Amino acid sequence: MKNFFYFLGNVITIIASFIIYSVVQQFYFYPYRLRRELHLGNISFILLTMIITAIALLILFYLYLLQLKHRNERNYNSRPHWQFKKILLSLLGVIMLIIVSATIQLALGFNSDQTSTNQNLLDQFSHQAGNFFPVMVIFIGPVFEEFIFRGFFFNTFFYKNSNLNKWLGILFSGLIFGYVHDPGLTKYILVYWALGCVLAWVYTSTRDLRYSMLSHMIFNALGFI
Repeated sequence: MKNFFYFLGNVITIIASFIIYSVVQQFYFYPYRLRRELHLGNISFILLTMIITAIALLILFYLYLLQLKHRNERNYNSRPHWQFKKILLSLLGVIMLIIVSATIQLALGFNSDQTSTNQNLLDQFSHQAGNFFPVMVIFIGPVFEEFIFRGFFFNTFFYKNSNLNKWLGILFSGLIFGYVHDPGLTKYILVYWALGCVLAWVYTSTRDLRYSMLSHMIFNALGFI
């Protein structure tokens, strides 16, 4: 019974994290509308956005550490946090993300004029969010998504220290990541699924969210070049 309530608590944590992430996104995707509604100046709104973002991330970080304190068979988040070998794995992850994305799109016959529903939404946000948009996509989004899709997901469903558990976790983490980015279940879900699998591989290989966050950030940043 104790394990059931712990599992239920972790599921609630995932749901709550999605809600928190959605709230934070409003400040980056609809900044001008929110600023008008709150009757704030530019500086005041930026400061409010920074404070809300920081509080939200601290909450997720605290919940993540709390989960690891309770159960951490795979020794996630162990010191030292920054190692050259793991940085190389993170950069390898970026290369894999690029190759996987390009290969699947080529295999499925995508052309340069085709974009996913998720990308179309992001394009719309980019026109109305101004400088807030790249900050969310490159920095804030990857941190939230790695906490949710990798950190909380593995702590809840695939926490055991075995190769089978690791690879099942990678596949299912990628699948959930793909579905959230393409809920319409178009063929683009295969691209997002593969991207999610690569990020999950980086996380489980380095056993540290910092490296999957780094891979995610760099890959997203490449879209602005």
